[in-house]
Formats: sequence, C-alpha cells, structure tokens
Amino acid sequence: MKINPQPIKFIIFSGGGGLVFRRQSVKLTPGINTFEIDEVPAAFDPKTATVELIDAPESVEIVQLDVKRPDKTIMNQFMTREKTAATNIINAAADLRGQSRDKIIQIVESTHYRAYEDVVGSFTVIINSKTAYNIDLEIRYFLEDARIKWEPSVHIALDQATGEATLEGFILVMNNSDFTYPQCELQFAEFELAQAVSDAGYLADLEEEQSAQNMVPQSQMVRNLKRMKTLLM
Repeated sequence: MKINPQPIKFIIFSGGGGLVFRRQSVKLTPGINTFEIDEVPAAFDPKTATVELIDAPESVEIVQLDVKRPDKTIMNQFMTREKTAATNIINAAADLRGQSRDKIIQIVESTHYRAYEDVVGSFTVIINSKTAYNIDLEIRYFLEDARIKWEPSVHIALDQATGEATLEGFILVMNNSDFTYPQCELQFAEFELAQAVSDAGYLADLEEEQSAQNMVPQSQMVRNLKRMKTLLM
C-alpha cells in the first residue's frame, strides 16, 4: 500500500539540510503489511533513516525497512540532457510573446534549477501484526540539501521623536528545493560547515550556483551533525 506521511516537524540546520519527521495513521491487518513511501527527497541519508510505530503493542513489529535512492551519476546525466533540451526549446521558439510564452519559460526555469536533491527516493516498510490494529507510523531521516537553511536577521526601528530604538530579531528560512513543508513544526539548529557556499546568486552563473549548493558531500554533512551548537525552539 502506498502512503504519504505528512511532515510534522523539521529541524533545519543553519548550514543546510536538517532532520525531517513525518507521520501517518495506518490500518494494520493480521499478518504481513507492506507500506511504500515514494515522496522522499533523494537527498536523504539512508544511514539515518528510521521508522517508529508510535505506542505499538507487542503484537506489532517492524520486520524490514528498505530505503532506495536513485543513482546520482545517472540522474545528473539525465538532468543534463533535460537542460540541453530546454535550451533547444528557447532557441527554436520564434515568438515568446504568444500563448505558450509562460509555459515555455516555466519549463525552462524549472529544468535549469532542478538538482539531484529534487529527485525522489523511497521507503518500504514491512510490518507484522497478529491482530487488526490502527497505529501511527513515523519516519525520520536526515536531509542533505544545502538549499534549505536558515539565518538570523535583525531589524532596528528608530523613533525620530524620542530617539529610542527598537530591536527585533527574526529567523529567515530559505527553501529553494522542489519540496514543501506546510503546517509543519519548525525548529532551528546552528552549526558551521567546513566550506562556505558561494554568494553568487541564482541569477548569476546557474551551473556554478548549483555546484555550490551541492558542495557538501554526505560524509561531511553527517560529521557536521556532531558539531551542532544550539537548538533553537
């Protein structure tokens, strides 16, 4: 059975990525139950993937958890061909003022910004239950995507009449991935990455920017978890 647990909590790291918690109520039947979860970003770290059955009785147990990520080399080759095709569409478009203008621009923009982290992976959870039972299934994984991060911001307002200044602090969250996390509890953790992401912006060199976004390899990102400094509620 295919299910799509909704995000309930996302601990976002200042250096990029974070911990995602997703949960859904499922109905178990006596015997073996198999649940497939497809809407998982390929940027998740398989070593951190876990499944928990909330308040599960002894008659219910997880038999197996399979996780799968698309091959990054193959997907990057496929996306390179997509970008070439999108460029050819622009070059072949004689008139971008026609009815197809907005659609063409949307396709080309989406293709150029797309990265491996926007591809989906999957979880397969096999559960054995001795009786029929309704239970909450929760999946957790660490997301390796430097395009999702946060940074502090300060706003100072000066009262010209009294000369008093009001200081307000904010947290700005950036999510330039194809995945959204609506109605999700957010927490913010601070740690430093070994490398700095380029300040070039998305409207500069697209290839350079995408390369900068993905410059933190899996092993480095996981090591950074140990360097977490602060968890902001």
